[in-house]
Amino acid sequence: MSGSNDYMPSKDADFDGWFENLSRYVAERVNPASPIWSFIPLDTAAELSDHYTTWHSKYQVTRGAHTNVDTEAKNDAKKVAKKFIRPFVAQYLKFPPVTDEDRTAMRLHNRDPKPTPIAVPSTRVVITDMRAIGGFQIRIWFRDEQTPNSNAIPYGCNGCLINFAWGKERITDVTALKESKLLTRSPETITLPPESQSEYFSCVMRWQNKKGQLGPWGDVQSIVIG
Repeated sequence: MSGSNDYMPSKDADFDGWFENLSRYVAERVNPASPIWSFIPLDTAAELSDHYTTWHSKYQVTRGAHTNVDTEAKNDAKKVAKKFIRPFVAQYLKFPPVTDEDRTAMRLHNRDPKPTPIAVPSTRVVITDMRAIGGFQIRIWFRDEQTPNSNAIPYGCNGCLINFAWGKERITDVTALKESKLLTRSPETITLPPESQSEYFSCVMRWQNKKGQLGPWGDVQSIVIG
């Protein structure tokens, strides 16, 4: 299996073996002659097996001399199979009567009975770009200081709290930035009132976790409102 958090292997050969094991395991337990997992509809389990059969046949073609068309067909079959597998696993295999032993045998992730605790944010938000885009709007791009090449919000956080204000001069005092808004993605756009035109927009940001706890402030930034 791959070293990522995804339970499905990325390499075709590994995926083929993993998928065969999964489909056989499910088929054995929904066997109408002696069903162990009667909560899984027979036609749904059959569809899982059909996806494996289709994928495996396309994959086998590419193991010898083959064309680009064969490769595309194999890749398409893999995408379709994965699109079916994810909701199937989420709906039928994550909870009882499926056990941790079953999930281990199917090479799936087991549920963690002790969720990772959510810590108070400790890293700062870095504003990587800020632009006036017209219509009294400011678009802001931001990252975590530890992952400057990623849009991802730190684990346990539900967004980035921005405090801002506008006026004739740049504002550097955080306590003077009275307006606030939670930003949940980067970039994000803030719309200001018409009277803010040609004034300075100043802001500062910090992470907020799902408990409402706040991290340290980043640097105050300013831009002229268009």
